[in-house]
Amino acid sequence: MTEEIRRAVIKAISEKFGLPVYGQEVPQGGKRPCFTVEITETEQKRLLGRRAARKVMAESRYFCGETEAAAAEGLAAAEGLYEALRIIGTDEVFAAAGMRQEKTAEGVKVTVEYEYHIIFDEEEAALMERLEYNGKEVSGYETEGGIQQGTAE
Repeated sequence: MTEEIRRAVIKAISEKFGLPVYGQEVPQGGKRPCFTVEITETEQKRLLGRRAARKVMAESRYFCGETEAAAAEGLAAAEGLYEALRIIGTDEVFAAAGMRQEKTAEGVKVTVEYEYHIIFDEEEAALMERLEYNGKEVSGYETEGGIQQGTAE
């Protein structure tokens, strides 16, 4: 699911802005303005039974172009990221649980938190073996210190 969230974030940014979106960092000679997307943190919390809650923190960085209006450009990109990353995905849809923005030297960084629940597959428990008493297989239960026997044939 984590990789699916990363791909959905990249797709949402690409569709909204039409600029290059890189997976981890801007490659040498990469075109600017551009975005990078990175999953920075994941967390899992056990719930009742076979369920668990997971959190994924997706960090999107916008690298401004070489213009004098870079600060305004960064703020406009942050606003667009809030809109584009609020709800992501097509097959599996994820809604942002929290968003925060931070200004950086190169542009702006927006961190989005996505939460989802999972259900683990149920593991089959091994069945109990037959009881062996005095060399014979028996089935039964204890009554007043003795064993009520029913021999298995």
